[in-house]
Amino acid sequence: MKKTYVAMMMAGLMGTGMMANTALAEELPMGITASGDIGIASQYVWRGVTQTAGKTAVQGDLGLALGGFSIGGWFSNAYPATAPQFAGRDVVEFDWTASYGGEIGDSGFSYSVGDILYTYLYDSASNFNEVNAGLSYGPVSLTGYYVTSDSKSKFYLAGDMWADLGVSGSLYGFDLSGTVSYAKWKKNATVRAIGATNTWKSGVNLITLGMSKGVTDNLSASLTATIPVAKKQPDGNRYIYGTAAKNEFVAALNMSY
Repeated sequence: MKKTYVAMMMAGLMGTGMMANTALAEELPMGITASGDIGIASQYVWRGVTQTAGKTAVQGDLGLALGGFSIGGWFSNAYPATAPQFAGRDVVEFDWTASYGGEIGDSGFSYSVGDILYTYLYDSASNFNEVNAGLSYGPVSLTGYYVTSDSKSKFYLAGDMWADLGVSGSLYGFDLSGTVSYAKWKKNATVRAIGATNTWKSGVNLITLGMSKGVTDNLSASLTATIPVAKKQPDGNRYIYGTAAKNEFVAALNMSY
């Protein structure tokens, strides 16, 4: 999923396969600002889980902003389709975002609220919606996500929660970030049965480290590492979203337009 949404979105969306690139902005009539980017990544990783099994991903977004309000769309190729009628095709993910953010007086705190609709070409049963809210102060941000309804596949369930506690800064011309992520999964004995191996273990699940640098005015390079830290299960694996998660690395190039 994004982890790489429209750059004007709230702080805290740092758990994605690529670090967000600050897109070039262009003023449109009525004070509307448009921005976007396109990039290539060594793979697509979302919240610590690889979506492309190590295959290269092409990703991009386009957004519009007016004051503190922004809307946007993001896409990426993802996993192979499992439906027989789509055999041989890769699922394409399209995420649709809306958010509003601003400052809290002169306190130095910033806030954001938003919505993300995740949709999947060739896998519509996995479509689901998340609302989110974030708060940041200086380099520190906290963003929470809440699934509002079950996907048809029941892979995503209403009540699933994810939270990112992040810190970011610059050093020697590099933009650096680190995120600790907590997950609380909705219990469901039918689709999330817990046996000897608990693949839906709530708690601190993931650490994400990122580094990016502008190469030119509209080109940036990034490197992201995701490190699962959930408790190991009896089979020796750590699980996120019911999937055995490993240490993953993503190298990416992004071009703003």
